[in-house]
Amino acid sequence: MLSQEQSHDILSRALAAANAGEADAVLISVDQNISRFANSNLHQNMSEISAGLTLRVIVNGSMGIASTSSFDDAELARTAELAREAARHADPLQNFSGLYKENEPVPQLSTFDSDTAALSPMAKAHELKVMFERGREAGVQFAGSWLTCAASVATANSHGVRRFAEMTFSDATVIALRDHSSGYATRCARRAREVDILSLGEEATFKATLALGSHEEIAPGTFDVILEPPALAEVFEWMNMISFTGQAYEDGSSFFVGNIGKRMAGENVTIADDALDPEFLPFPFDLEGLPKRRTPLIENGIVRGPVVDKAWADRLHLQPTANAWHLGSPEHGSAFHIDVAGGNATREELIRSTKLGIWVTRFNYVNGLLEPRTALMTGTTRDGTFLIRDGEVAARLPNLRWTQSIVEAMSNIEGLTKERRRVATWFNMFGGTIAPTVKVKGWNITGVSSS
Repeated sequence: MLSQEQSHDILSRALAAANAGEADAVLISVDQNISRFANSNLHQNMSEISAGLTLRVIVNGSMGIASTSSFDDAELARTAELAREAARHADPLQNFSGLYKENEPVPQLSTFDSDTAALSPMAKAHELKVMFERGREAGVQFAGSWLTCAASVATANSHGVRRFAEMTFSDATVIALRDHSSGYATRCARRAREVDILSLGEEATFKATLALGSHEEIAPGTFDVILEPPALAEVFEWMNMISFTGQAYEDGSSFFVGNIGKRMAGENVTIADDALDPEFLPFPFDLEGLPKRRTPLIENGIVRGPVVDKAWADRLHLQPTANAWHLGSPEHGSAFHIDVAGGNATREELIRSTKLGIWVTRFNYVNGLLEPRTALMTGTTRDGTFLIRDGEVAARLPNLRWTQSIVEAMSNIEGLTKERRRVATWFNMFGGTIAPTVKVKGWNITGVSSS
Protein backbone atom coordinates (compact mmCIF):
# COMPACT_ATOMS: atom_id res chain seq x y z
CA MET A 1 0.00 0.00 0.00
CA LEU A 2 1.49 3.32 -1.09
CA SER A 3 1.96 6.14 1.41
CA GLN A 4 0.62 9.66 1.00
CA GLU A 5 4.08 10.94 0.04
CA GLN A 6 4.60 8.20 -2.55
CA SER A 7 1.11 8.63 -3.98
CA HIS A 8 1.32 12.38 -4.39
CA ASP A 9 4.77 12.15 -5.95
CA ILE A 10 3.42 9.81 -8.64
CA LEU A 11 0.34 11.99 -9.18
CA SER A 12 2.44 15.15 -9.48
CA ARG A 13 4.64 13.56 -12.12
CA ALA A 14 1.56 12.31 -14.00
CA LEU A 15 -0.01 15.79 -14.01
CA ALA A 16 3.27 17.31 -15.20
CA ALA A 17 3.36 14.78 -18.04
CA ALA A 18 -0.23 15.59 -18.98
CA ASN A 19 0.79 18.88 -20.62
CA ALA A 20 -2.84 19.93 -20.95
CA GLY A 21 -4.95 22.90 -19.93
CA GLU A 22 -6.62 20.79 -17.28
CA ALA A 23 -5.90 17.32 -15.93
CA ASP A 24 -6.65 15.14 -12.96
CA ALA A 25 -5.50 11.73 -11.81
CA VAL A 26 -6.35 8.98 -9.35
CA LEU A 27 -3.96 6.47 -7.81
CA ILE A 28 -5.30 3.45 -5.91
CA SER A 29 -3.03 0.89 -4.25
CA VAL A 30 -4.42 -2.27 -2.65
CA ASP A 31 -3.03 -5.03 -0.44
CA GLN A 32 -5.67 -7.73 -0.21
CA ASN A 33 -6.21 -11.36 0.72
CA ILE A 34 -9.16 -13.62 -0.04
CA SER A 35 -9.80 -17.00 1.58
CA ARG A 36 -12.18 -19.27 -0.33
CA PHE A 37 -13.74 -22.40 1.12
CA ALA A 38 -16.05 -25.26 0.06
CA ASN A 39 -17.19 -28.53 1.66
CA SER A 40 -16.02 -27.01 4.97
CA ASN A 41 -12.44 -26.94 3.73
CA LEU A 42 -10.27 -23.95 3.04
CA HIS A 43 -9.17 -24.57 -0.55
CA GLN A 44 -7.64 -21.27 -1.67
CA ASN A 45 -5.75 -18.38 -0.13
CA MET A 46 -4.86 -15.66 -2.61
CA SER A 47 -3.02 -12.45 -1.77
CA GLU A 48 -2.37 -9.56 -4.13
CA ILE A 49 -0.54 -6.25 -3.95
CA SER A 50 -1.37 -3.93 -6.82
CA ALA A 51 -1.64 -0.29 -7.79
CA GLY A 52 -3.14 1.55 -10.71
CA LEU A 53 -3.22 5.13 -11.97
CA THR A 54 -5.87 6.75 -14.16
CA LEU A 55 -5.05 10.06 -15.85
CA ARG A 56 -7.65 12.34 -17.42
CA VAL A 57 -6.84 15.33 -19.61
CA ILE A 58 -9.07 18.05 -21.02
CA VAL A 59 -8.03 19.26 -24.48
CA ASN A 60 -10.13 21.98 -26.15
CA GLY A 61 -13.08 21.03 -23.97
CA SER A 62 -12.84 17.30 -24.76
CA MET A 63 -11.92 14.53 -22.35
CA GLY A 64 -9.34 11.78 -22.78
CA ILE A 65 -8.46 9.03 -20.30
CA ALA A 66 -5.67 6.47 -20.01
CA SER A 67 -4.49 4.13 -17.26
CA THR A 68 -1.29 2.40 -16.21
CA SER A 69 0.13 0.24 -13.45
CA SER A 70 3.72 1.37 -14.03
CA PHE A 71 4.88 4.71 -12.65
CA ASP A 72 8.28 5.52 -14.12
CA ASP A 73 8.52 8.79 -16.02
CA ALA A 74 8.61 7.17 -19.45
CA GLU A 75 5.43 5.20 -18.79
CA LEU A 76 3.67 8.24 -17.34
CA ALA A 77 4.61 10.21 -20.47
CA ARG A 78 3.22 7.41 -22.67
CA THR A 79 0.01 7.31 -20.62
CA ALA A 80 -0.36 11.07 -20.91
CA GLU A 81 0.06 10.94 -24.68
CA LEU A 82 -2.61 8.22 -24.91
CA ALA A 83 -4.99 10.40 -22.88
CA ARG A 84 -4.31 13.45 -25.06
CA GLU A 85 -4.85 11.40 -28.21
CA ALA A 86 -8.17 10.11 -26.84
CA ALA A 87 -9.22 13.69 -26.09
CA ARG A 88 -8.39 14.83 -29.61
CA HIS A 89 -10.84 12.23 -30.98
CA ALA A 90 -13.64 12.91 -28.43
CA ASP A 91 -16.59 15.27 -28.72
CA PRO A 92 -16.45 18.41 -26.57
CA LEU A 93 -18.23 18.17 -23.22
CA GLN A 94 -21.48 20.13 -23.22
CA ASN A 95 -21.63 23.11 -20.82
CA PHE A 96 -18.42 21.94 -19.12
CA SER A 97 -17.08 24.60 -16.74
CA GLY A 98 -13.87 22.76 -15.91
CA LEU A 99 -12.54 20.37 -13.31
CA TYR A 100 -13.23 20.79 -9.61
CA LYS A 101 -11.52 23.89 -8.17
CA GLU A 102 -13.04 24.79 -4.79
CA ASN A 103 -10.87 22.45 -2.70
CA GLU A 104 -13.06 22.59 0.43
CA PRO A 105 -11.95 20.52 3.43
CA VAL A 106 -13.13 16.91 3.38
CA PRO A 107 -14.96 15.27 6.31
CA GLN A 108 -12.77 13.68 8.96
CA LEU A 109 -13.86 10.03 9.00
CA SER A 110 -12.55 6.80 10.49
CA THR A 111 -11.77 4.69 7.43
CA PHE A 112 -8.78 2.58 8.51
CA ASP A 113 -8.47 -0.19 11.08
CA SER A 114 -4.98 -1.45 11.86
CA ASP A 115 -6.23 -4.84 13.12
CA THR A 116 -7.99 -5.48 9.80
CA ALA A 117 -4.91 -4.42 7.83
CA ALA A 118 -2.76 -6.80 9.89
CA LEU A 119 -5.15 -9.77 9.83
CA SER A 120 -3.17 -12.68 8.42
CA PRO A 121 -4.42 -15.58 6.26
CA MET A 122 -3.43 -17.89 9.13
CA ALA A 123 -5.62 -16.00 11.60
CA LYS A 124 -8.53 -16.16 9.17
CA ALA A 125 -7.93 -19.90 8.71
CA HIS A 126 -8.16 -20.46 12.47
CA GLU A 127 -11.53 -18.64 12.60
CA LEU A 128 -12.82 -20.62 9.64
CA LYS A 129 -11.71 -23.89 11.27
CA VAL A 130 -13.87 -23.10 14.31
CA MET A 131 -16.82 -22.33 12.02
CA PHE A 132 -16.33 -25.61 10.15
CA GLU A 133 -16.28 -27.59 13.40
CA ARG A 134 -19.49 -25.95 14.58
CA GLY A 135 -21.06 -26.73 11.22
CA ARG A 136 -20.19 -30.42 11.49
CA GLU A 137 -21.93 -30.53 14.87
CA ALA A 138 -25.07 -29.13 13.18
CA GLY A 139 -24.77 -31.44 10.18
CA VAL A 140 -23.96 -28.69 7.66
CA GLN A 141 -21.06 -27.92 5.36
CA PHE A 142 -19.94 -24.44 4.45
CA ALA A 143 -18.92 -22.70 1.24
CA GLY A 144 -18.03 -19.08 0.66
CA SER A 145 -15.25 -16.53 0.87
CA TRP A 146 -13.71 -13.97 3.21
CA LEU A 147 -11.89 -10.92 1.83
CA THR A 148 -9.80 -8.44 3.77
CA CYS A 149 -7.87 -5.54 2.31
CA ALA A 150 -6.02 -2.33 3.05
CA ALA A 151 -5.89 0.39 0.42
CA SER A 152 -4.72 3.91 -0.18
CA VAL A 153 -6.62 6.28 -2.46
CA ALA A 154 -5.15 9.53 -3.76
CA THR A 155 -6.49 12.14 -6.16
CA ALA A 156 -4.98 15.31 -7.58
CA ASN A 157 -5.73 17.84 -10.29
CA SER A 158 -4.15 20.76 -12.09
CA HIS A 159 -6.04 23.24 -9.88
CA GLY A 160 -4.08 22.20 -6.81
CA VAL A 161 -6.63 19.79 -5.33
CA ARG A 162 -4.88 17.01 -3.41
CA ARG A 163 -6.69 14.23 -1.51
CA PHE A 164 -5.46 11.10 0.26
CA ALA A 165 -7.12 8.46 2.42
CA GLU A 166 -6.27 5.03 3.70
CA MET A 167 -9.03 2.52 4.21
CA THR A 168 -9.64 -1.08 5.18
CA PHE A 169 -12.42 -3.37 4.08
CA SER A 170 -13.67 -6.81 5.07
CA ASP A 171 -16.38 -8.79 3.29
CA ALA A 172 -17.52 -12.33 3.98
CA THR A 173 -20.18 -14.57 2.46
CA VAL A 174 -21.15 -17.91 4.01
CA ILE A 175 -23.45 -20.56 2.51
CA ALA A 176 -24.47 -23.48 4.73
CA LEU A 177 -25.55 -26.70 3.01
CA ARG A 178 -27.50 -29.61 4.45
CA ASP A 179 -29.14 -32.28 2.33
CA HIS A 180 -30.95 -30.30 -0.38
CA SER A 181 -31.35 -27.16 1.73
CA SER A 182 -29.11 -24.12 2.06
CA GLY A 183 -28.80 -20.94 4.09
CA TYR A 184 -26.94 -17.71 3.43
CA ALA A 185 -25.36 -14.89 5.41
CA THR A 186 -23.15 -11.98 4.42
CA ARG A 187 -21.73 -8.83 5.94
CA CYS A 188 -19.08 -6.21 5.18
CA ALA A 189 -17.39 -3.50 7.24
CA ARG A 190 -14.33 -1.31 7.50
CA ARG A 191 -13.34 -3.47 10.51
CA ALA A 192 -13.03 -7.26 10.21
CA ARG A 193 -14.26 -7.84 13.75
CA GLU A 194 -17.63 -6.36 12.75
CA VAL A 195 -18.01 -8.97 10.01
CA ASP A 196 -17.78 -11.74 12.64
CA ILE A 197 -17.37 -14.89 10.55
CA LEU A 198 -18.59 -17.17 13.36
CA SER A 199 -21.84 -15.24 13.65
CA LEU A 200 -22.31 -15.51 9.89
CA GLY A 201 -21.82 -19.27 10.12
CA GLU A 202 -24.50 -19.50 12.82
CA GLU A 203 -26.91 -17.40 10.76
CA ALA A 204 -26.37 -19.47 7.61
CA THR A 205 -26.79 -22.68 9.63
CA PHE A 206 -30.07 -21.42 11.08
CA LYS A 207 -31.40 -20.74 7.57
CA ALA A 208 -30.19 -24.12 6.25
CA THR A 209 -31.88 -26.10 9.02
CA LEU A 210 -35.07 -24.06 9.57
CA ALA A 211 -38.25 -26.07 8.86
CA LEU A 212 -36.01 -28.79 7.47
CA GLY A 213 -38.62 -31.50 7.55
CA SER A 214 -41.38 -29.46 5.93
CA HIS A 215 -41.38 -28.62 2.22
CA GLU A 216 -44.23 -27.14 0.22
CA GLU A 217 -44.84 -25.56 -3.17
CA ILE A 218 -47.04 -22.61 -4.08
CA ALA A 219 -48.91 -21.58 -7.22
CA PRO A 220 -47.93 -18.32 -8.96
CA GLY A 221 -49.63 -15.21 -7.63
CA THR A 222 -49.13 -12.10 -5.54
CA PHE A 223 -47.84 -12.55 -2.01
CA ASP A 224 -46.68 -10.46 0.89
CA VAL A 225 -42.90 -10.89 0.99
CA ILE A 226 -40.32 -10.24 3.66
CA LEU A 227 -37.04 -9.31 2.00
CA GLU A 228 -33.77 -9.40 3.88
CA PRO A 229 -30.89 -6.94 3.22
CA PRO A 230 -29.02 -9.19 0.74
CA ALA A 231 -32.16 -9.34 -1.45
CA LEU A 232 -32.62 -5.57 -1.30
CA ALA A 233 -28.94 -4.99 -2.06
CA GLU A 234 -29.24 -7.00 -5.28
CA VAL A 235 -32.23 -4.91 -6.34
CA PHE A 236 -30.60 -1.61 -5.47
CA GLU A 237 -27.44 -2.45 -7.37
CA TRP A 238 -29.70 -2.52 -10.42
CA MET A 239 -31.54 0.60 -9.29
CA ASN A 240 -28.22 2.38 -9.09
CA MET A 241 -27.53 1.58 -12.73
CA ILE A 242 -30.97 2.18 -14.25
CA SER A 243 -32.34 4.92 -12.00
CA PHE A 244 -29.82 6.79 -9.87
CA THR A 245 -26.97 7.68 -12.25
CA GLY A 246 -26.47 10.82 -14.28
CA GLN A 247 -26.45 8.83 -17.51
CA ALA A 248 -29.74 7.06 -16.71
CA TYR A 249 -31.30 10.44 -15.95
CA GLU A 250 -30.05 12.02 -19.16
CA ASP A 251 -31.03 9.16 -21.47
CA GLY A 252 -34.54 9.04 -20.00
CA SER A 253 -34.43 5.48 -18.69
CA SER A 254 -34.65 6.55 -15.04
CA PHE A 255 -38.05 6.87 -13.35
CA PHE A 256 -36.62 10.07 -11.83
CA VAL A 257 -37.12 11.85 -15.17
CA GLY A 258 -40.15 14.17 -14.92
CA ASN A 259 -40.71 13.14 -11.32
CA ILE A 260 -38.29 15.28 -9.29
CA GLY A 261 -40.23 16.54 -6.28
CA LYS A 262 -43.06 14.06 -6.81
CA ARG A 263 -44.06 11.21 -4.51
CA MET A 264 -43.15 7.91 -6.20
CA ALA A 265 -42.87 5.67 -3.12
CA GLY A 266 -44.39 5.28 0.31
CA GLU A 267 -43.72 7.87 2.99
CA ASN A 268 -41.71 5.24 4.86
CA VAL A 269 -39.14 5.01 2.03
CA THR A 270 -35.99 7.11 2.30
CA ILE A 271 -32.93 6.22 0.22
CA ALA A 272 -29.72 8.24 0.11
CA ASP A 273 -26.14 8.01 -0.99
CA ASP A 274 -24.34 8.37 2.34
CA ALA A 275 -20.60 7.86 2.70
CA LEU A 276 -20.52 9.83 5.96
CA ASP A 277 -22.43 7.37 8.18
CA PRO A 278 -19.82 5.91 10.59
CA GLU A 279 -21.93 2.75 10.92
CA PHE A 280 -21.79 2.13 7.17
CA LEU A 281 -18.62 2.26 5.02
CA PRO A 282 -17.35 5.83 5.43
CA PHE A 283 -15.13 7.51 2.86
CA PRO A 284 -14.33 11.25 2.68
CA PHE A 285 -14.18 12.18 -1.02
CA ASP A 286 -15.02 10.99 -4.52
CA LEU A 287 -12.35 10.38 -7.14
CA GLU A 288 -12.65 13.89 -8.57
CA GLY A 289 -11.69 15.16 -5.11
CA LEU A 290 -15.10 16.53 -4.08
CA PRO A 291 -15.93 16.14 -0.38
CA LYS A 292 -18.55 13.46 0.21
CA ARG A 293 -21.89 14.39 1.74
CA ARG A 294 -25.23 12.71 2.30
CA THR A 295 -27.22 12.98 -0.95
CA PRO A 296 -30.94 12.11 -0.79
CA LEU A 297 -32.27 10.06 -3.71
CA ILE A 298 -35.79 9.41 -2.43
CA GLU A 299 -36.90 11.18 0.75
CA ASN A 300 -40.08 10.04 2.50
CA GLY A 301 -41.23 8.74 -0.88
CA ILE A 302 -40.40 11.93 -2.81
CA VAL A 303 -37.86 11.80 -5.64
CA ARG A 304 -34.98 14.21 -5.02
CA GLY A 305 -32.61 13.64 -7.93
CA PRO A 306 -29.81 11.56 -9.46
CA VAL A 307 -26.15 11.44 -8.49
CA VAL A 308 -23.77 13.07 -10.98
CA ASP A 309 -20.08 13.65 -11.58
CA LYS A 310 -18.76 17.13 -12.38
CA ALA A 311 -19.09 16.86 -16.17
CA TRP A 312 -22.70 15.63 -16.08
CA ALA A 313 -23.64 18.12 -13.37
CA ASP A 314 -22.60 20.87 -15.79
CA ARG A 315 -24.26 19.13 -18.71
CA LEU A 316 -27.59 18.74 -16.89
CA HIS A 317 -27.40 22.09 -15.03
CA LEU A 318 -27.33 20.30 -11.66
CA GLN A 319 -25.08 20.63 -8.64
CA PRO A 320 -22.29 18.03 -8.44
CA THR A 321 -23.05 15.38 -5.83
CA ALA A 322 -19.51 13.99 -5.34
CA ASN A 323 -20.28 10.66 -6.97
CA ALA A 324 -17.44 10.16 -9.47
CA TRP A 325 -15.94 6.75 -8.73
CA HIS A 326 -14.04 6.34 -11.97
CA LEU A 327 -12.70 9.21 -14.04
CA GLY A 328 -14.82 9.43 -17.18
CA SER A 329 -17.17 6.65 -16.11
CA PRO A 330 -20.02 6.09 -18.61
CA GLU A 331 -22.48 6.17 -15.67
CA HIS A 332 -21.42 9.79 -14.93
CA GLY A 333 -22.06 9.36 -11.22
CA SER A 334 -22.85 6.26 -9.17
CA ALA A 335 -24.38 5.76 -5.74
CA PHE A 336 -21.73 3.57 -4.11
CA HIS A 337 -23.11 4.07 -0.58
CA ILE A 338 -26.82 3.20 -0.86
CA ASP A 339 -28.44 3.88 2.49
CA VAL A 340 -32.01 2.61 2.96
CA ALA A 341 -33.58 4.01 6.12
CA GLY A 342 -35.01 1.56 8.64
CA GLY A 343 -38.21 1.54 10.65
CA ASN A 344 -39.22 0.37 14.12
CA ALA A 345 -40.06 -3.31 13.67
CA THR A 346 -38.13 -6.51 14.24
CA ARG A 347 -37.94 -9.30 11.70
CA GLU A 348 -39.96 -11.51 14.02
CA GLU A 349 -42.72 -8.88 14.20
CA LEU A 350 -42.87 -8.70 10.40
CA ILE A 351 -43.24 -12.49 10.27
CA ARG A 352 -45.95 -12.51 12.96
CA SER A 353 -47.91 -9.84 11.08
CA THR A 354 -48.07 -11.95 7.90
CA LYS A 355 -51.13 -14.11 7.26
CA LEU A 356 -49.80 -15.76 4.10
CA GLY A 357 -46.46 -14.74 2.66
CA ILE A 358 -42.90 -15.57 1.71
CA TRP A 359 -39.69 -14.86 3.59
CA VAL A 360 -36.74 -14.32 1.21
CA THR A 361 -33.08 -14.45 2.23
CA ARG A 362 -31.60 -13.28 -1.07
CA PHE A 363 -32.13 -12.99 -4.81
CA ASN A 364 -30.17 -14.52 -7.65
CA TYR A 365 -29.93 -13.95 -11.41
CA VAL A 366 -31.72 -10.61 -11.29
CA ASN A 367 -32.35 -8.86 -14.62
CA GLY A 368 -33.13 -5.19 -14.07
CA LEU A 369 -33.48 -4.20 -17.72
CA LEU A 370 -37.02 -5.39 -18.49
CA GLU A 371 -38.52 -1.89 -18.20
CA PRO A 372 -36.19 0.65 -16.56
CA ARG A 373 -38.79 3.44 -16.33
CA THR A 374 -40.78 1.38 -13.82
CA ALA A 375 -37.74 -0.58 -12.60
CA LEU A 376 -39.45 -3.79 -13.72
CA MET A 377 -37.14 -6.67 -12.85
CA THR A 378 -37.14 -10.42 -12.76
CA GLY A 379 -35.07 -12.86 -10.74
CA THR A 380 -35.09 -15.88 -8.49
CA THR A 381 -34.82 -16.51 -4.76
CA ARG A 382 -32.04 -18.60 -3.29
CA ASP A 383 -30.49 -20.04 -0.11
CA GLY A 384 -33.46 -19.81 2.20
CA THR A 385 -37.00 -19.18 0.95
CA PHE A 386 -39.78 -19.89 3.45
CA LEU A 387 -43.57 -20.01 3.49
CA ILE A 388 -45.20 -17.98 6.26
CA ARG A 389 -48.69 -19.03 7.33
CA ASP A 390 -50.63 -17.42 10.18
CA GLY A 391 -47.59 -15.53 11.41
CA GLU A 392 -45.27 -18.51 11.59
CA VAL A 393 -42.69 -20.17 9.35
CA ALA A 394 -44.64 -23.12 7.99
CA ALA A 395 -42.33 -24.72 5.43
CA ARG A 396 -39.34 -24.38 3.16
CA LEU A 397 -40.12 -23.40 -0.41
CA PRO A 398 -38.21 -24.14 -3.61
CA ASN A 399 -36.39 -21.28 -5.30
CA LEU A 400 -39.04 -19.06 -6.85
CA ARG A 401 -39.13 -16.89 -9.98
CA TRP A 402 -40.52 -13.35 -9.62
CA THR A 403 -41.25 -10.37 -11.88
CA GLN A 404 -41.89 -7.08 -10.14
CA SER A 405 -41.80 -3.31 -10.61
CA ILE A 406 -39.59 -1.98 -7.85
CA VAL A 407 -41.23 1.45 -8.14
CA GLU A 408 -44.55 -0.22 -7.37
CA ALA A 409 -42.99 -2.27 -4.58
CA MET A 410 -41.62 0.87 -2.91
CA SER A 411 -45.21 2.12 -2.67
CA ASN A 412 -46.30 -1.10 -0.97
CA ILE A 413 -43.82 -1.40 1.90
CA GLU A 414 -45.76 -2.20 5.06
CA GLY A 415 -42.91 -2.50 7.54
CA LEU A 416 -39.18 -2.04 8.00
CA THR A 417 -36.88 -3.30 10.74
CA LYS A 418 -34.87 -1.05 12.97
CA GLU A 419 -31.81 -3.29 12.50
CA ARG A 420 -29.94 -2.77 9.24
CA ARG A 421 -27.16 -4.81 7.64
CA ARG A 422 -24.26 -3.85 5.38
CA VAL A 423 -23.98 -5.81 2.12
CA ALA A 424 -21.01 -5.45 -0.22
CA THR A 425 -21.10 -5.19 -3.99
CA TRP A 426 -19.08 -7.29 -6.39
CA PHE A 427 -17.72 -4.29 -8.30
CA ASN A 428 -16.18 -1.92 -5.74
CA MET A 429 -14.52 -1.83 -2.32
CA PHE A 430 -15.60 1.70 -1.44
CA GLY A 431 -19.16 0.96 -0.40
CA GLY A 432 -22.25 -1.19 -0.80
CA THR A 433 -25.78 -1.14 0.57
CA ILE A 434 -27.01 -0.76 4.13
CA ALA A 435 -30.66 -1.77 4.45
CA PRO A 436 -33.29 -3.10 6.84
CA THR A 437 -35.46 -6.14 6.35
CA VAL A 438 -38.72 -5.00 4.72
CA LYS A 439 -42.23 -6.34 4.26
CA VAL A 440 -43.77 -5.65 0.84
CA LYS A 441 -47.42 -6.21 -0.06
CA GLY A 442 -48.35 -7.80 -3.38
CA TRP A 443 -45.04 -9.12 -4.78
CA ASN A 444 -45.50 -11.06 -8.04
CA ILE A 445 -44.36 -14.67 -7.92
CA THR A 446 -44.42 -16.15 -11.44
CA GLY A 447 -43.26 -19.72 -10.87
CA VAL A 448 -40.61 -22.08 -9.57
CA SER A 449 -37.00 -21.55 -10.61
CA SER A 450 -35.43 -24.40 -12.55
CA SER A 451 -32.05 -23.80 -10.87
